[in-house]
Amino acid sequence: MKEFMSVLEGLVDQLTLGAILEMLEPICHKKAEHLRTHWKDGESAKLWDKAAKQIESINVDI
Repeated sequence: MKEFMSVLEGLVDQLTLGAILEMLEPICHKKAEHLRTHWKDGESAKLWDKAAKQIESINVDI
């Protein structure tokens, strides 16, 4: 886990926190769609959609 934290910190340093969140939002939507389409798992898909909406509502200017 520590190595992943290091990688993530490096990405935030190279880009911005806002840019990382901007990239995470569509990833969450894609995961939701995949769960809905391929696994017929609407409950998990709703959680991924909820995460995407929460990320979208975060306004980060750093």
